[in-house]
Amino acid sequence: MSTHKEYALIAILVTAAVVGVSPAFADCPPDCTPKANYTQGLITGSNPTTVQPIIIPTVLPLSISTDKTVYSSQAVVDVTGHVANVIPNVPITLRVVDSQGNIVYVNQLSPDTSGNFETKISTASPLWTSSGTYTLYAQYGVQQGMRMAQTQFSIGTTVSGAASCQPTQLAATVGSEQYCIDYSITGGKATGATLSSSSKSLTVNIVSTTDGQLTLTIPRTVLDAKAGVHDDSFFVLVNGQEKDSFTDTPSPSARTLTIPFGAGTEQVEVIGTQAVPEFGAVAALVLAIAIVSIIAVSAKTGLRLMPRY
Repeated sequence: MSTHKEYALIAILVTAAVVGVSPAFADCPPDCTPKANYTQGLITGSNPTTVQPIIIPTVLPLSISTDKTVYSSQAVVDVTGHVANVIPNVPITLRVVDSQGNIVYVNQLSPDTSGNFETKISTASPLWTSSGTYTLYAQYGVQQGMRMAQTQFSIGTTVSGAASCQPTQLAATVGSEQYCIDYSITGGKATGATLSSSSKSLTVNIVSTTDGQLTLTIPRTVLDAKAGVHDDSFFVLVNGQEKDSFTDTPSPSARTLTIPFGAGTEQVEVIGTQAVPEFGAVAALVLAIAIVSIIAVSAKTGLRLMPRY
């Protein structure tokens, strides 16, 4: 084949390619005027063409939220969430961890057929006595397709990064732990509170202008009075003087004391038989490790803890 014939063949092929391709790109469909309407049609699927609409997913694989971000002690946290692509007979695992990393709540629940789930979590449990930030984790799915989500809420009010109690609560600190105690007062104003693990007492400082009364709802895990397994009476001092005329209303998780006082009272002290330890869960953990270590060493070396007679 000569050079002229080769050029002629190439020209024919190029012409055929341009003619065959141009109808697909050169002409706009009849309903695409103006262009913006056609573009919107591609997204919504409203154009009378075979183009499928573009679907933008708006639902997360797993989401979880609470009805509020700040709660008082002994409150109820309403939890709601949604999971996409429900797996039959596979529950959602919920876990709540406090600011020190302690697990205070674990539960499993099943989503409905639409993927929605909800539950209520009570903060009245003895594990929820510390104020601060709590993290709620949700986990769903099998090992290869695990989905996770989390959210946070606080017990007490967060101010400048530090946790404090609600206006209707007294903040009592032991070591690095802060405890919020519900209270109300008439005839004066509460200015602060201190909690002592050594004397097993709660001291409330007040400024009183008239006769009034102080009501304290003290969690049993913070301060309690026991005689064996039964409730015992608290010892109450008003300005250092013993006070017998007060009421004590017990509940499974707290003791509510209503203490009358006279004008000019500056201090109310409540003394029990057991109080939260200064180092809380850390001390218990150290003690447990020590006991396990002693048992292990004794078993290995034959060390006797008691002398042989």
